[in-house]
Amino acid sequence: MKKKVVVTLLIAAALVILVAVPASAAIQEIVFRGTLVSMNQSAGTITINAGYTYGCTFANGTSACSWNPAKPENLTGTVPDPAVFTVLKAGDPVVATSMGGPGGTWIGVAKVFPTPGIENWLATDIIGDPDSLPVDLAADYSFVYITTPECGNCTGSVCNALSAAITLNSTDRTVLEKTIRSGEKVVYNGRNDNSSVIITFVKGQGLAEKCPGTAGIVGLQPVSMFIIHVNQGLAAPAPAVTPAISPATPAITTTMTAPPSMVPVSIIPTTKAPGSIFLPFCALGILGLIIVARKF
Repeated sequence: MKKKVVVTLLIAAALVILVAVPASAAIQEIVFRGTLVSMNQSAGTITINAGYTYGCTFANGTSACSWNPAKPENLTGTVPDPAVFTVLKAGDPVVATSMGGPGGTWIGVAKVFPTPGIENWLATDIIGDPDSLPVDLAADYSFVYITTPECGNCTGSVCNALSAAITLNSTDRTVLEKTIRSGEKVVYNGRNDNSSVIITFVKGQGLAEKCPGTAGIVGLQPVSMFIIHVNQGLAAPAPAVTPAISPATPAITTTMTAPPSMVPVSIIPTTKAPGSIFLPFCALGILGLIIVARKF
């Protein structure tokens, strides 16, 4: 997932808060992680109890980004798309980005789950602008997009998006590239683990500076709306021995040899010397001869 350039903004003399914004952005974006507390469909808002903010520090030309604990607070904002009310429910862990200050307007909401070993939890669902969210998709998928502005339909620094060129990656391989227009949906289910990804381009914006005669124009950042759902299929981690013995993964079993530590315990008796199974009977025979000898 593309990550927007993060800058440090001074909120007060004694407080520095780090936020994710693009280089030409004029409106602050703040990323929170927390729990969805409640939804008000009639008002078009959701409330999130946020306990973390996402920020970056810069040193020697490099950046280091992380989640930082914050005092938990309930933040209410308008949803990026009504799909939020059908995809999410109270109690779901979420990552959400607001524009213009805490809460107010959510431009991106991701349903995430605790992911062992990584700080950035993975998302099964994204509603809003994926570029505003520092999360990757579940099941080893990642997503990027580039919008093409409709140059005759611009306001200031942004234009309506004529289309979006989307790219879906599976691990380090591109599995889907397609240009779609507003309202169009694509589905990818080409892996052999029953996973799938559904991508809907709701609407979007593009930079006006890409249009003729507008070079150098700056202002509001473009915001695009997607609905992305990942069905993880069989992608959940499995025990180490499963690929070597499971008949469900023939492609792996034909190309991999299990190391000695992975040999099933049930096979071990077959590796004993053939004569070893007669030792108990030999011992009984010798004992019997001794008893008979003593009688004589």
